Order: sequence, then structure tokens, then C-alpha cells
Amino acid sequence: MRQNPAGAVWDAVSRADAALLQNTLMRMPDKVCAVALATLPREKRLVIYSRIAGPKASRIEEEIRLEARRRTSALVRARILRSFLSYFGRAPRAPGTIWIKPIKPE
Repeated sequence: MRQNPAGAVWDAVSRADAALLQNTLMRMPDKVCAVALATLPREKRLVIYSRIAGPKASRIEEEIRLEARRRTSALVRARILRSFLSYFGRAPRAPGTIWIKPIKPE
């Protein structure tokens, strides 16, 4: 990702046609959507939510609220963002799965 995460996410979703955007986001895990869409301002998220089913948008918003309380490292967030962008063909698919290891307070 050469540009900032919000720019890369907005570029990917705004260039996709409505059917592709809806199909892709509905297929994608809520957590992946939440991490990526959390980089966008609320106004832009509302535009995206208007193109997908209401329950999916509600689950993404819930995940965004949960993500604010999690201690997800920047590396893991970057991997999740790369995964999100790969659904739109904007990043190469990375092998393996994402496992989030909780960070223990010191």
C-alpha cells in the first residue's frame, strides 16, 4: 500500500461497481470489513452501508466498536487491510491465515 490506508480503501470501494461491491462485502468476514472501513470517515462509511444489507452494516459497525477496545497491533491491522484490498484485486493474496494474538498488559 503506497498510499494511506483510508485512501487505498476508498479507492478500492469507490471504483467497484455496485453489484461487485455488494457481492464482495457480503462475502467478506465482518472483522476484515470493520478494520478496513474504520479507516474511513463516518460519512463515507454510510455511503458504503447504503449499498449493502442492513444486518451486514450493523455487524460491521459492531465490529468497529469492538475493534476500538482490542489491542490489535499495527502489523496485524496492516495484514487485515491487505486482505481487504486483495478481495478487490488491489493487493496480492497473502498465504496463511490471520491469527490475532492478544497483547498482555505489562
